[in-house]
Amino acid sequence: MRGQTTLDFAIAMGVFLLTVAFVFTFIPSVTAPFIDGGQEQPAAADRIGSHLAEGALGDPSEPYVVREECASVFFNRTTTDGDIPNGCGFVGNTTHERVGLAERSNLHVEIVRRNETGVENAACLDDDGMVSHDGHGSCDLEYSVGDDSAPANSVTVATRVVVFEACEFEGDGCDAILRVEVW
Repeated sequence: MRGQTTLDFAIAMGVFLLTVAFVFTFIPSVTAPFIDGGQEQPAAADRIGSHLAEGALGDPSEPYVVREECASVFFNRTTTDGDIPNGCGFVGNTTHERVGLAERSNLHVEIVRRNETGVENAACLDDDGMVSHDGHGSCDLEYSVGDDSAPANSVTVATRVVVFEACEFEGDGCDAILRVEVW
């Protein structure tokens, strides 16, 4: 009986080590939280898209409605914290501060309008003070801000459908797409 204890231990340890090796080899999600560094990007993009659409670019009591005065200040790169009108749901001098994203992450936010043929044009504030899109007059301020050099394979995109209070879009309605890209 005593001579068999070492053999039992060796067999048990072998089975245990094979089981552990199997788990780490064939079930990679066990180690994914420790080696995958990109998990914050989808959450950040979704949070920023919801924050902007549900009240930061307008009135929180009217979610998904964009006020021109809030959008103009948000997308204008030269405005400061003191230029933000009352009722807009953001503060800060930079785009990263206004959406609550760390400077180490890259960010691009834009509002686009898709025409009947499927081509997207950036929404903008034209020289008459109306929200329109490229190709429909001259733009004084394009509703696009942030980094433009996004790599094609590591960008997380969140989109929301928003409506402008007043616009000069082709076709029916004043709806547009708010797109947030984080990488």
